[in-house]
Amino acid sequence: MENKFNVLEEAKKLHKIGKIDQAIKEYLKIINDFKNEAQVYFLIGTAFLQIKDYKKCVFYLSKAITLKKDTESYYNNIGIALSQLNNNESAIINYKKALKLNPNFLDANINIGIAYRKLLNFNEAIKYFNYSLKLSPNNYKIYNNIGNLLRDVGKSDEAIKSYDKSINLNKDNAEAYNNKAEIFLSKKKFVQAIGEFDNALNADPKFPYLFGKYLHSKMHICDWDNFSSNLKILKHSIENNEKIIEPFPLLSLIDDMSLQKRNSILYSNVAFQKDRDYNSENLKKLKKIKIGYFGAEFYNHPVLQLTKDIFKNHDRSKFEIYGFFHGPVKDKLHFEIQKYFTKFYDVTKKSDGEIVSLAHKIGLNIAVNLTGYTSDARNEIYLKKVAPVQISYLGYSGTMGTTFIDYIIGDNFLIPNNFEKFYTEKILRLPDSFFPNPTNIKISKKKFNKKNVGIPDKCFVFGSFNNSYKITPIVFEAWMNILKKTNNSVLWLLNNNEIASKNLKKECKKFDVDTERIIFADKLIYDEHLKRFEIMDLFLDTFPYNGHTTVIEAIRRKVPTLTLIGESFASRVAGSILNSIGLDQLITKNLDDYVKTAIELRNDNRKFIEINKKLEKEKVLKLFDSKKYTANLEKIYENFFKN
Repeated sequence: MENKFNVLEEAKKLHKIGKIDQAIKEYLKIINDFKNEAQVYFLIGTAFLQIKDYKKCVFYLSKAITLKKDTESYYNNIGIALSQLNNNESAIINYKKALKLNPNFLDANINIGIAYRKLLNFNEAIKYFNYSLKLSPNNYKIYNNIGNLLRDVGKSDEAIKSYDKSINLNKDNAEAYNNKAEIFLSKKKFVQAIGEFDNALNADPKFPYLFGKYLHSKMHICDWDNFSSNLKILKHSIENNEKIIEPFPLLSLIDDMSLQKRNSILYSNVAFQKDRDYNSENLKKLKKIKIGYFGAEFYNHPVLQLTKDIFKNHDRSKFEIYGFFHGPVKDKLHFEIQKYFTKFYDVTKKSDGEIVSLAHKIGLNIAVNLTGYTSDARNEIYLKKVAPVQISYLGYSGTMGTTFIDYIIGDNFLIPNNFEKFYTEKILRLPDSFFPNPTNIKISKKKFNKKNVGIPDKCFVFGSFNNSYKITPIVFEAWMNILKKTNNSVLWLLNNNEIASKNLKKECKKFDVDTERIIFADKLIYDEHLKRFEIMDLFLDTFPYNGHTTVIEAIRRKVPTLTLIGESFASRVAGSILNSIGLDQLITKNLDDYVKTAIELRNDNRKFIEINKKLEKEKVLKLFDSKKYTANLEKIYENFFKN
């Protein structure tokens, strides 16, 4: 008897000083001796909560509650665990039980507000946050949570004010700095974002995913200070399973697919825990297959520009097509494309559970995730099994590292057989390039020439209209070497933002290249942007994140594109497109060949003419045969239901 109490006291001491894993081992040694002691179950459950093992936390706290139903902290802690397991409905039930026992329990009031916010019930959320402020007027955590709510409802300026209040109350508040920085990043105010991320790093260098966001913001303005050492930090941290960078920004920094997969799995394991498994229906032959396309990009966005013909061309005798929109932008194209769907739903303000219930009511057979890990994602709906078959397609260029996205659409070039090990999804391969394209697209009739875009006459124009964050120091050095070894040539880049353009000019000087040889193209409306491609002679791709939409735009406008491939999805998209139209000589595998090929095409007019002739061949036109593409995609869908 004395021994078990000694073990319990030792476990409590270890727990108190933060040696949680050791405390749990001690607790578990004697748990059978305390079967009727609610407090012991509570201690074990809370210890599991602290190490983020939420399922075990729920198990032990449930036992504690069974034995003792009148302790508010039991309900509060199990509520936290349930919320982390993406079951906010059950979390709220438990928080309410805690508040029934003690209406002024501060933590439960804050936590129930957070759970309501996650369920998009903003009225209930603010009610509890405001009451929390009455209980604790100078609580920095409450102001941070109010900021999150204001941000969710689109009141970003008010959200910043709330974060500032939180920071004023606690200068070491990394979370509020981070949240404020994310708003600036979303508004493309990169310098302000970097400043706030820097403040957050000073407050807490290990704050989850902070360093990656800081680095991604710097890439937007082509600030490459400490680039190599920062990459080493990323690699080392991912290898040690540290939460340092979210999956999307890693795509443009490191080509190593084993690291990308590892990082995605780590992110998924943290973000998408669930309290139970969800059943799937058996797949059976149907009169019509019901497909749901889910995305935040149903507006004038590259994803919709590329996929709109698919929605239009689907065979209505075989398929019912549903659109589920969960994004912030509605424009002319958003409303135009709705007619191509059997039914189109705006689910932006619906909770995950409501979206899943709607999909189940419709009887969806296949859910296609067009957003992945990009902006305004709603990946929790797939965690809760929105359809029996769940597919990642186009929007996110890599493995999501989840257990609930079943498939990813690619092709033989994009994902060769020996690369399948880098994906948690099973691979669905289209016969040609996986990359969809509309058949017809409006091209402006406006006249463009070199003079009216600021390019000297008779210059050879190397160009790259990719986003600035995709330009890495090694690619820029390659471009400078190309300019140095070709006469009468310029580099034509997109003016993504003025700071990036200035920084690229500064980098240019380091290579003794005349800064006048870099010319920046201002952003234009889309049909004019496409039209001016006719001025470009050779498109130079970025690495490790290729141009995707920009590459297809160049090829559509008969501009040869030179790419460098690696092993990652993001680095093989341009190669997939070029391979499908027989332009493999424009696919290089190392920087030396990339530079050498660019120089040859500038200096050897015969080779350059041969390449351009290939862009006139009928095979290129097949790349824009959206009816054939849709039919091939439909065969993939139909293969699930052949039994």
